[in-house]
Parts: sequence; C-alpha cells; structure tokens
Amino acid sequence: MFSDKLRQMRKKMGITQAKLAKKLKVSPSTIGMYEQGRREPDAEMLVKMAKFFDVSVDYLVGASKCHRNISNIDELAEQIGMILKEQYGLKISGEPVNSNKIKEIVEAVRQGIHQAFENNMNEK
Repeated sequence: MFSDKLRQMRKKMGITQAKLAKKLKVSPSTIGMYEQGRREPDAEMLVKMAKFFDVSVDYLVGASKCHRNISNIDELAEQIGMILKEQYGLKISGEPVNSNKIKEIVEAVRQGIHQAFENNMNEK
C-alpha cells in the first residue's frame, strides 16, 4: 500500500514528515495525510517522490517489488548480478558460485537481453 511504502522509505532515509514536505514543496499535513491513507498524490507528485527516493513510480504504488528505476539493459544486468551476490551459498551444478562466475553470468544475461531486444526491434 502506498501509505506504508511512503512512511517506510521516509523513515529509512531518517527524515521527518516536515523535511520531506519541504523537499517536495507541500505542507507537512499533506505528507501526514499521504502516510495515513487519507489522501492520494496526483501523478506529478508521484513522479517527484519517485525521483526524490530514487525508486520507480511502480514501486511507490506497490505495482512492482523492484525498488530501483531500471532505465536500460546494462543496468538490469547489473541488478541481476547484485541479486546473485546476495544469495548465500548459491551453487551451479553443485559448485559454489564465486565473483568471477557471477561476472560471467551477468555478461551472458546482458548479451542475451541485448540480442532479444535487437530481435524484437527487427521484427517490428
């Protein structure tokens, strides 16, 4: 739910409702109402918030679990690499996955996505 997500992100940044309101150029009561679910931001405000918190609008409104705003294929591949690095005890064919193997996987993913994108563009 948007109200919970907003409160969670604000607290994670360690800022008050008043400071967030000042940054977004709204009243502190507006932020309070957003966090209480008594008011919903318009599209322009959602974009401002997404930029401020460096997340996607989809993440803000709960339509995506991915918090980062992924703007290109290379960034997507890097996100996948970060996720793999966070997987404790990850193994492929019974062998532990080290940093070099993750780099190989990320590069394979990057190339695969680029190829799929090019194929899709050529079909149009």
